[in-house]
Amino acid sequence: MNTNTLQNSGSKPEISEQRLVDDLHAIGITSGDHVALGISFRSLGRVVGGADTFVNALLKAVGPDGTIMVNTFTEQFSISRIKAGGIDYVFDHRSTPCNTGLISETVRKRHDALRSQHPVTSIAAIGRLAPYLTKDHGPNASAYSPFTRLAECNGKYLAIGIGNRLVGLRHEAQHNAGLLDLVPKKQGVNYRSHDGSIKFFINKNPPGCVRTLGRLVDHLKQAGVVNEGKIGEAASLLVPAGDALSIMTNTLKETPTLNLCDELSCLWCRETERKLALYGQIEHPRYFQKYKLVIAILTLVNRLRLGDSWMATQLIKATNLFRQLTI
Repeated sequence: MNTNTLQNSGSKPEISEQRLVDDLHAIGITSGDHVALGISFRSLGRVVGGADTFVNALLKAVGPDGTIMVNTFTEQFSISRIKAGGIDYVFDHRSTPCNTGLISETVRKRHDALRSQHPVTSIAAIGRLAPYLTKDHGPNASAYSPFTRLAECNGKYLAIGIGNRLVGLRHEAQHNAGLLDLVPKKQGVNYRSHDGSIKFFINKNPPGCVRTLGRLVDHLKQAGVVNEGKIGEAASLLVPAGDALSIMTNTLKETPTLNLCDELSCLWCRETERKLALYGQIEHPRYFQKYKLVIAILTLVNRLRLGDSWMATQLIKATNLFRQLTI
């Protein structure tokens, strides 16, 4: 066997559009479905024709009466940096590229795609319900509200090659569980409004910590609402958006400690457990969740951090040093 034959035999097979359509149908996508997508494109394998082939396959799978929806999230910055004039960035929903991957950007650029106007967590959609899913999702809307609309339309969420990270849907569950209104670490962005003027958007409630949110998928599996399969070469999950959102929301309401990570410097988790007085409910508390002195120090540090001050940076360094000395 020559060198070329050896190289070819070890290469991954090419994935065609029809193969993708077949895989999408096999996991549970049917004509007329309204599907939100989270995807790592590279996980699919060698797709003939690239990202456009996948988007075409998904559109073919849902048919002319269906809809596809992707996150087209974009940058945000600390308010102090914006006010200091150090940020030239201006979000424009008509032209600003997203940072949520190749497929999201490919969908956004399609001539028939609609994009919502939220300055940070916009979504793009193609299909019958695209106008409804994107409508009113602007600066005054809840960040992840299109996922509630998707749930109300009996939509589905498809995660391809991203494990248990149901991006967007899980944030809406946090919001519905009342967990995103607790830590107002203010960030924002300048954006261009529909009339062309530049305005300032303050994102008072950025997304909560996601380090442990993958655990929620286990609850979905226990409820029997998860279809598992492969799209191309990628391990994938399909869930009904309504059931998934309801289960995740209720789980977080009943057990908010499920959302707490073990990182000392995680502002969101440390403030959440303090504001909700969760210390007595944590199954295996860390030292900074057990000792009143450390809790008091963290409270001071985080209050300063919420004020975006230089002193907060110094205090968190000191707290990390204390952590190293006490472990």
